Amino acid sequence: MIRLVATDLDGTLWDRSIQVRPEVRAALDELVSSGVTVLAATGRRPRSARTALADNGLDALAAVCLDGTFGEDWAAGHRFHESLFEATAAASVLAEFLERGLAPNVFVDHPELDVLLATEPAHRAPTPGAGRAESLLQWAVVGPLEHSVPRHRVAAFTVIGGELDVLAPVAAAVTALGVARATLTQDSLYGGTSLSVIPSPASKWAGVLAYAEAAGIGPDEILGVGDAANDLELLQGAGHAVAVRTAEPDVLAAADQVIDPPGDGGWCAVVDICRSLG
Repeated sequence: MIRLVATDLDGTLWDRSIQVRPEVRAALDELVSSGVTVLAATGRRPRSARTALADNGLDALAAVCLDGTFGEDWAAGHRFHESLFEATAAASVLAEFLERGLAPNVFVDHPELDVLLATEPAHRAPTPGAGRAESLLQWAVVGPLEHSVPRHRVAAFTVIGGELDVLAPVAAAVTALGVARATLTQDSLYGGTSLSVIPSPASKWAGVLAYAEAAGIGPDEILGVGDAANDLELLQGAGHAVAVRTAEPDVLAAADQVIDPPGDGGWCAVVDICRSLG
């Protein structure tokens, strides 16, 4: 029996429009009314996730954010999960980026800001729309990262919409440090390749487990839905795994069932899948 559905957002629940289709919203509401909890599990930072969910009328959903560094239940007003870098580990990771001439977005735990940005961050602007850096500026501190990073509690380092041949060596070097996990994905919103670096203990699955354990829900009662490399551990850990048809091969290989992409309303099938599992 499925009691909790943990779902990715971008590329899974919605497409680049960041709009939940009416039939998908109806399916989600049907699940909730039947007693199944729906939990977002996203690479978005908490403020971005909360805004996107609210814009779709999904304010009541709790979320595992930044690939598992934060777990936020905004409706209840508490954080149910946290996994941040130790100061020395954050400094070591930053050094690997800077040594290769890359200035990442550095996401932090702070009540009034979300991110530390260098004067010229390394990422690509989405098309169409405002550049990624511009969209972050109101929640950012801009300046030399080697000065700002030691002053904050760091959750994640990211480069959005970069080139794989540039980012892959950074991912390998960071992984070799033994204090972080690096994930390369094809970015569903901005195009190109994106790199996310989070603390070794952090993952979407760790955040989902923290939420589930507090609610008395076992792993076998969880259904995970995702489409990218940062969803892999979630799909492998959940009692039942569902992947979007356009997912990467290793994600598809971890899935028990496959659904259509969000532009085709594929998430609607989650209702029938849960029903079939009792």
